[in-house]
Amino acid sequence: MNLDVSHQELIPHPVDKVWAALTDPASISDWLMATDDFRPKVGCRFRMKTQRLSTTGWVDAEVLELEPPHRMVWSWSANDGNSPSTVTFQLAAEEGGTRISLRQVGEIDPAIGGILREGWPGRVQALAELIGQGANQRSADNLSGA
Repeated sequence: MNLDVSHQELIPHPVDKVWAALTDPASISDWLMATDDFRPKVGCRFRMKTQRLSTTGWVDAEVLELEPPHRMVWSWSANDGNSPSTVTFQLAAEEGGTRISLRQVGEIDPAIGGILREGWPGRVQALAELIGQGANQRSADNLSGA
């Protein structure tokens, strides 16, 4: 199946906060899939633990492009016998926050393609919520004098 998933959303947080959540392994583990070996560096190969996207339980990925704090491109392999797909994260400041544009393209198993098509909007929402929780925690810490 030829996969071409695009999703855009305005996240009510500044670009630097969104970028930080996109490039931190602990944050990626919270909003996307568990990883401990991601580094925001071109050529970094990393793995993400998945329950649904791979027969092996892992998605193998590599950072292909990095233009902080606006663009990051990953190679993404669900180990389904197809060539890796490409995931692009693009950030742009807008009134009210950051416009995140996400696109995933490539050949992929149709069942996995359906999961990705339906899943990315929820993952982007989880990213926004994670960033909001961090902002709320900092506000609470400031109020308590921590």
